[in-house]
Amino acid sequence: MSYPPPSRREPDMVQALHLMRTHPFAHFFTAHAGLHTTRIPFITDAENERPTQLRGHVNATNPQAQGLDATPVLVTFSGPSTYVSPNWRADKTRGGTYDYEEVIVRGTARVVEGIEHFKAMIDDLSSLIEPQYAEVGDDPVWQTTDATPGYIERLVPHITQFVVDIEHCEMISKLHQQFPEEDRRSVADHLDRCHRDESRAIAAKIRKSL
Repeated sequence: MSYPPPSRREPDMVQALHLMRTHPFAHFFTAHAGLHTTRIPFITDAENERPTQLRGHVNATNPQAQGLDATPVLVTFSGPSTYVSPNWRADKTRGGTYDYEEVIVRGTARVVEGIEHFKAMIDDLSSLIEPQYAEVGDDPVWQTTDATPGYIERLVPHITQFVVDIEHCEMISKLHQQFPEEDRRSVADHLDRCHRDESRAIAAKIRKSL
């Protein structure tokens, strides 16, 4: 028996790449020095629209930074999620649940060094993330060239830079696929009336998958 069920696995890596870049603030899990996790933003590099490598950094005092080179890691990117009440289905006898989307990445970490690598990563993160908040103001995207002279140089000794060579990437879309269409439409209708942006996003994804 496989898990998750095949109906919840999204094979289209273009969609996985989109989620990873739209929601770059991910959970970074390691087990080489005991179980640890930190939420950090990642840049996802791709070839032919398939994720191939992640770039990230952690504080050098973070336990995950110690002995990180050449260790297996797990990174999870969380997309929209929402609670679904049994009352929103035609059949109300089955319990409540959560619908959601996520991408799970497994790979090997490699520690990298150099101020130019760090500058490129921070510039790429700014270029990826700041446009998502464009409605806040008219400022141009912040780049490391805007920093006070010497600021970036002082940061580098206090962080550990790394890349994750992706060995397995899997997208999970739990969108009530195993329920009758009547139930799925009813769930989407109820989620559309919700004030939560994530709930309405899941409603749109349910409708698109019908």
